[in-house]
Amino acid sequence: MLLFLDTEYTGQFQTAPLLISLALVAEDGRREWYAELTDNWENADCTGFVRREVLPHLHGPRMTWAEAQTSLQAWMASSPRHCIAACDAEQDFQYLLQLLGKRPENLDPKRLDLAPLISTGVYHHAVEKYHSKPGHPWHHALHDARSYRLGWLAYQATSAKNKQK
Repeated sequence: MLLFLDTEYTGQFQTAPLLISLALVAEDGRREWYAELTDNWENADCTGFVRREVLPHLHGPRMTWAEAQTSLQAWMASSPRHCIAACDAEQDFQYLLQLLGKRPENLDPKRLDLAPLISTGVYHHAVEKYHSKPGHPWHHALHDARSYRLGWLAYQATSAKNKQK
């Protein structure tokens, strides 16, 4: 099963950016995991972009690193026996592994790279459509992960139609 993954962190071009939030959305849309971390970053750690575009959208479950780690490990333990993280950046996958502490057996050691799909019209339009709705902000890990899932599903549906022709 694919797990659509996104993170938000203190700044893209910092030497050691710190994790702010992480989200996973199951391929079937039935399960989600999301947390905003409270104890490993401060506003002063964030770039101007993050202060403007990320922090105003944080209103979800707030957890310490230890609480988030325990919760995420339990969520993964109740996940199917083979999961693949699908994300558009290697850094997101590395944050997932860091927060887990140890990669669970059911999480594939390699991720599915969504970055090549961004330039496809069908994926891009599905992601844009999701974010065009009120209450679906960009630069929010859970909303971005949900949009990636919808983009993937749209891309897969188009690919299946093309194969039938």
